[in-house]
Amino acid sequence: MPHVAHFDLKTHGGICAGQEWIYDNDEPIARLQDHLVEEPEQNLRYFKQILKPIELREIRLRPGSRPLVAGVQLYWKMGPIATTELLAINVRGRQSDRLEIEVVTSDPGKVATSRRFATISYDAATHSYVYDFAAQLEIHSPEFFDNARDFPTDRLRFEYCDPWYADLPAPVAPFPGMWQARHTRLLAEKVDGQVWQMPLNHMATSIASPQAFAPDGLLVLADDPGNNPAFQFVGATAARTAIGVCNWGYDIHFNAGYSRDELYAPIREQFRLVLCPDTQVADLQKRAAPVPTINYNGHTELPLYERKTSFAQGLVLNQASSLPTDPWPWLPAGPGTEWCKEHGRSDAFSLKIAKESDGPSEWYMNREGDGAWVQRWTQATGFRISAYIETRGVDGRGTCIAVRWALYNTPERFPYICSQKLIGDNDWTRVSVEIHGPPPPDVSTICIILRQDGCGTSFFDDLEVELLQGEH
Repeated sequence: MPHVAHFDLKTHGGICAGQEWIYDNDEPIARLQDHLVEEPEQNLRYFKQILKPIELREIRLRPGSRPLVAGVQLYWKMGPIATTELLAINVRGRQSDRLEIEVVTSDPGKVATSRRFATISYDAATHSYVYDFAAQLEIHSPEFFDNARDFPTDRLRFEYCDPWYADLPAPVAPFPGMWQARHTRLLAEKVDGQVWQMPLNHMATSIASPQAFAPDGLLVLADDPGNNPAFQFVGATAARTAIGVCNWGYDIHFNAGYSRDELYAPIREQFRLVLCPDTQVADLQKRAAPVPTINYNGHTELPLYERKTSFAQGLVLNQASSLPTDPWPWLPAGPGTEWCKEHGRSDAFSLKIAKESDGPSEWYMNREGDGAWVQRWTQATGFRISAYIETRGVDGRGTCIAVRWALYNTPERFPYICSQKLIGDNDWTRVSVEIHGPPPPDVSTICIILRQDGCGTSFFDDLEVELLQGEH
């Protein structure tokens, strides 16, 4: 029997100010959220600037399916201000096949008012839901932006949405009960007719992203058959829209550009969230331009972080991570860093630092924590880190491994906790270091460092990271 949609916005009970969900018949398909966002997401997604964002979350695109899009923001970000003060929610079309939700917001200083329309319908041809968004903005004080002192460029860019996907990124490291990621790349129809692609790995976000889209062009998350969400940029919005991909969470910043004269009239952007047919995904992949080479400090491939590793596994920076995980690579800092493939303790691989200059060089990794796509921390969470080090003629302050708490989006403020430091010539020597909870306020990761401070050569191998949960 063909599906017949009947949409409504319903409020759940059981708590005060209960959750609001968009329903199709008796099935919840998206949640309308206007809640305080806690750490670590507050710092990492909102930079502690938008405490109570209004969004659609847990968005499903087909009856009976899992969520494919985790969030679509329903406000504007315009330089130093954002329209996040909720003024009204107006609902039209209850218990019908076309539900319209109007969200009215303003910035605290009342520089501008946003009217965001989300219209939900069902497409029988694709057996999927369609979410049409219209982002209207009335700027009450254009002079706020139209001045050369605060905004010196001739063209201004405002962010009208920053959506992100469900179950992405994949976990940095495997753990019991982890979520399953299924997608490997982004595809986009550019204004010049070419198809852009970006493989899903955290270093690939440095690839130049589209600065304008083809008319009604698509941005598609691929390639999980039957489950590929697409944002479509409608009408004039396509040519005005540039995107940027966040290397932390793969959220997509939608920015539109405006002349100064355009600030004095109402602004309207239109985009749509749909399910992209598999045949269309296959066509986009066939037409996609090759992924350019990605170079990080002279490296086109870097060793992957694993909790138990001989550093044998690597990530080619312009290729997708190998599911089911999406680990960050070890990053080099300073002269003499090398991913060695000719000498190691348990195989031919190790991380190497060899230099003739004083001072430190390091290999480091700062994505081990509940702010970095692994399991949640508690107040008792700590870590024990061990590795084997071989040194040849090391002088100065020596070679060690180290760990410290780390806080994203702020200058570092926590001390190195160092292992035994090796100087001179040493055969493979096991060293270890521990860090114990409770983690400092707002901290959601640790930084692991492999360090040589001085001249000489050091090899690091057979690293193991053990999660400590206390004795409770």
